Amino acid sequence: MEYKELITSLEAKKYVPFYLLMGEEPYFIDKISHYIETHFFEDESLKDFNFQLLYGKETAVNQIVAFAKEYPMMADYRLVIVREAQEVSKIEQLADYVKSPQKQTVLVICYKYKSLDKRTSFYKAIEKEGIVFESKEIYDNQLPTHIKNITKEKNFTISDTAVNLLASHIGIDLSRIDNELDKLRNIVPRNGEITTQIIEEYIGISKEYNIFEFVTAVIARNEYKVYEILNYFSANPKNYEKTRIISTLYAAFYKLLQYHFSVDKSENYLKALGVFWKDIPLYKNAAASFYSVSKIVKIIHLLR
Repeated sequence: MEYKELITSLEAKKYVPFYLLMGEEPYFIDKISHYIETHFFEDESLKDFNFQLLYGKETAVNQIVAFAKEYPMMADYRLVIVREAQEVSKIEQLADYVKSPQKQTVLVICYKYKSLDKRTSFYKAIEKEGIVFESKEIYDNQLPTHIKNITKEKNFTISDTAVNLLASHIGIDLSRIDNELDKLRNIVPRNGEITTQIIEEYIGISKEYNIFEFVTAVIARNEYKVYEILNYFSANPKNYEKTRIISTLYAAFYKLLQYHFSVDKSENYLKALGVFWKDIPLYKNAAASFYSVSKIVKIIHLLR
């Protein structure tokens, strides 16, 4: 299942006996398991009797099975959540339980930072009897979309510039982005817009001295601005990691290289590459005036 589809089924209280939440990106695994935990019991007083939270390092397969096989007390279902399940020794031994689960128990396995081998009988049993959600690795070019989705979930709107500001400063850390946006709940009204000014004031990210503005200055060959921002970075090294700056520069020059080799020279093509609308003239001018293919190849070589 996809994330939105799974959340929709949970909102409708359509539970199955077994959920496997696995993959490289922990954010969505945490979001889903938290949603299940906080919405499973309509009567919170029943939670103490019918909910069991386990952690992988401290738990063996036989313990998971024992808790899962217990019957609910004064409720229709029990809930068992196993966090950090990748730490459970010989977790594949759960296969026998999965093939014949306790129908009045919902068992949620949170298997982070990697995925189970899909060829195994254990995985196939899970897929047959329950629901599998795979939280795949997030890439830089997907980050703006995820930021917009998180913002929408919190009933905010956000400008493209503000999205880029968060993406360039925080990077691919959806949990941190989620937490930072949570800080704005008492600042921004429902359906209000998160602007760069709000981010600068309440999250503490400079709208003038950030990685996004630095890359824009490089593409524009604005020498004064480049050195001004670099000077700011050098005074705040903990907030501006070199690896993040280099990877963002690489992404920008790779877009220029793609643009050079594309037959389509339209603004829509640059937008499809992930260039924000206000920077499209800048990129077109840079490709025409400053950065030939040979120069871009040399730059990418230096960045590598």
